[in-house]
Amino acid sequence: MRGREPEWHILIQLLRAAENGRGGTLLVEGEPGTGKSLLLAEAASHASRQGFLPVTGRVEELEEIIPLAPLFMALDELPPRAWRGEELLHDGQDPRTLLVERLRRRLRRCLATHPVLVGLDDLQWADPASIAALRMLHWELTSEPIVWLLARCTLADGHAERLFDLLEQHGATRIELRPLAGDVVAEVAADVLGAVPHPDLLARAAGAGGNPFLLTELLAGLREEGAVEIADGRCRLRSAETPERVRVLVRHLLGGLDRDTRQLVEAAAVLGRSFSPEDAADLMGTAPATLLPAFEEAMDAGILVATDEALEFRHEIVWQAVVAALPPPMRHALHHQIGKILLERGGVPVQAARHLIEGIRRGDARTLTGLDQAVTEVLASSPRAAADLAVQAVELSDLADPERFTRVLTAIEATTEAGRLTDAGNLVRSALARPMSALAAAELRCALSGILFMGGQAAEAVAEAETALCQPGLSGHLRDRATLARLYALAELADSHRAGEEAEAILMAAERHGEAVVVAAMVVLATIRWDSGRLADGLRLVSEAVHRAREGSVAVRRTHPRLALASMLTDIRRLDEARIVVREAGEEVESLGHSAWITGPAVLRARVELVAGRPDEAVAEGQAGLDLAETLGTHLFSSLATSVLSTVALRRGDLRGAAQRIEDDRARLARHAATTTPARCAMVAAQVAEARDGPETAMKLVAHLYPELRERRWILTGDPANAPWMVRVALAAGDRSSAGLAAAAAEDLADENPGFRTVRTAATHARGLLEGDAEALVVAAGEGADPWARASAAEDLGVVLAAAGDRQEAVRRLDQALAGYEETGSTRDAARLRRRLRRMGVRHRHWATADRPVCGWASLTDTERTVSLLVAQGWTNRQVANQMFISVHTVAFHLRQIFRKLGIGSRVELTRLAVEQGRDLGRPEGMDHR
Repeated sequence: MRGREPEWHILIQLLRAAENGRGGTLLVEGEPGTGKSLLLAEAASHASRQGFLPVTGRVEELEEIIPLAPLFMALDELPPRAWRGEELLHDGQDPRTLLVERLRRRLRRCLATHPVLVGLDDLQWADPASIAALRMLHWELTSEPIVWLLARCTLADGHAERLFDLLEQHGATRIELRPLAGDVVAEVAADVLGAVPHPDLLARAAGAGGNPFLLTELLAGLREEGAVEIADGRCRLRSAETPERVRVLVRHLLGGLDRDTRQLVEAAAVLGRSFSPEDAADLMGTAPATLLPAFEEAMDAGILVATDEALEFRHEIVWQAVVAALPPPMRHALHHQIGKILLERGGVPVQAARHLIEGIRRGDARTLTGLDQAVTEVLASSPRAAADLAVQAVELSDLADPERFTRVLTAIEATTEAGRLTDAGNLVRSALARPMSALAAAELRCALSGILFMGGQAAEAVAEAETALCQPGLSGHLRDRATLARLYALAELADSHRAGEEAEAILMAAERHGEAVVVAAMVVLATIRWDSGRLADGLRLVSEAVHRAREGSVAVRRTHPRLALASMLTDIRRLDEARIVVREAGEEVESLGHSAWITGPAVLRARVELVAGRPDEAVAEGQAGLDLAETLGTHLFSSLATSVLSTVALRRGDLRGAAQRIEDDRARLARHAATTTPARCAMVAAQVAEARDGPETAMKLVAHLYPELRERRWILTGDPANAPWMVRVALAAGDRSSAGLAAAAAEDLADENPGFRTVRTAATHARGLLEGDAEALVVAAGEGADPWARASAAEDLGVVLAAAGDRQEAVRRLDQALAGYEETGSTRDAARLRRRLRRMGVRHRHWATADRPVCGWASLTDTERTVSLLVAQGWTNRQVANQMFISVHTVAFHLRQIFRKLGIGSRVELTRLAVEQGRDLGRPEGMDHR
């Protein structure tokens, strides 16, 4: 009785009341297979053990000619002869009254010695006379210690529904047996299989839709056919094939249908689990109205169900079994027919394409042409869907097909846009290995340039683009693509001079280029000017690019200038604006299906959270972005993610972890040209070296940067904290000259950008450090760019004041810094502050390297707890992401961390643990709906 505990409790209460002389009625409803008969059987067995006399029976469809015949049989009674045709009554007495009186007398004799449980199943088949007789008998015995347990199926029409309504109005309890919840399905699976089910097995079991009968038949069939394996107490799915037990069940179900209805159900199954009546009618070559009787019969049988917009198979495993039972040639022919219908009607292209692929035969030129049309329509909005279809179209094309090369190009474009760079590269190289024209080769090399750029191979990408551009006779479209590929690749090289010249040349002759190239040139030039310290120019250019992209075509929007704008806004600590722009960029990437760029928003969110002093969120977003980059092979944002993760590790005191991340990034970039983004990691590497080995070691890593700061200003614009750190570490290493260079460069940058407060504050902080100027450090501590920067300035101020002998103010400022470090999760910096204060005679709580245990519920961060509670409520990753304003990939990362810390492997186990913890599965704290 898994999952039926509330219903069983109601029944037990009724039986207890009957033991005390009070009767009661329980009305049980539900779809076929939901456990009504099992509940009645268990009730009868339990009642018998409690001293009740169980009187049970079931009504058979089309076989009842005597009212309440099941009760007569259960009581070993023969029905009145008048109903058997043996005798006619001459006194005018109603035979129904005689029947009820006979049963009433017999039941009273039983009640003289025992309380009675009367159970009647399948009352939906009962005829009007039986329903009327049952109603009379029920009312005759209202005051007796009888428990009436009456069950009916809700799918079949019948007179029992009216009876149930009347009995409920007079005090009967009415319950509906609904599908089993996910955690109960897991428990049933463990019962049947004798082991904890793996998530893949639970996903298969979910196809039963929580129907107990279908679920147990599926699980028993999987076990009998060896489709599951058990190891270490866990059960894993070995085969997704539909078991024969389920196939037999479905054949029996279909066998009870009219021939036309069965034909409709089998054909409609090929359309999919959900389908429109119009599609089914087109497939059957008729109008929807003519299929109405067949649809109604299929719904009455529990095979189909109507939703607001379509019809669908009630249970997934039934749908799968119907499809699997069709002979393969017939199934393929139906797919082919459906694909043609959808294309001709102008339906959803991806649906048409998938049906065509299922029904196509290699070399079928006419069908491939339809598939090409569908792929082209899908590519603009969903490269991920188009990629699968396009690759399959290439595989189904003959080598001699004149359209094959076009299909190869489309497949390359789709896989590149979808972020499947390995697949895209393989397609290019395979095509280049075959004989082709010079122009065709140039087009392939142009595509290869984009693939190499996305993979982080900037120098190789430039070479391929320039080879393509050297080919005479290129079309304007192809020349734009090659130009765009070269521009992007040049921008990733350490020497930005060529990229700047290229971008300016494009903007000077904008009329000769497509809008996507122009917008990309604006973004590249904006970034170069920003990195060179021309902040207003950079911000103006990139804002204009965002505006033009917003109004542009799909190709223009795929330049994603919002990513550059978000990065600049984060640099100058306009975090609220940065968050909005990052969210818009992520929505744009997702809406365009542009998976190749999907790591960008995640990594930029990580940087925003780091700057905001939210290290847990920064790690979650950064690691999610890095995981995506490894999966897709797109490394444009990998070093930025590494710098965020390394900085968090450094601030938390995990020097080994920070160093290892930096080393991994160096290994990944060993064969790529250096860019300004990896230089962020170089700065973090120097900071780690200072923490581990002292300032002299750190200076060896960055000494060459000091004389170049006026030219390499991205070091100062990218992070306002860099200038004070460079002054501090140089002074600690005894190199006052280098410290002066850093302070002067920061002041020059501030003078040239008067409208940017963060730059000025960083320069003030640097100068205050260099000169031991307490007043300058007071300004920096109050106006610092972010919480950590303010804490850092307060610490420097405290040190200066202590050296000047102002102990009281020094302690106050150091306490201010300590609070700032603790607020931002910078446990290593907080530990350093406590040591300073202890040396000054001030005691604070000792720093522990870990405030949480490493495993168990208490080890979860606040964010992980919120994710856990939302998931335990049954929310999907997408719903959690929308509620918490984070990405779906970040939610997935949090779940992996949660599963690792809790030692579990599924959402079902997480829900169980949440319940065991006594957690309120309502809205988590801090979650607010607008």
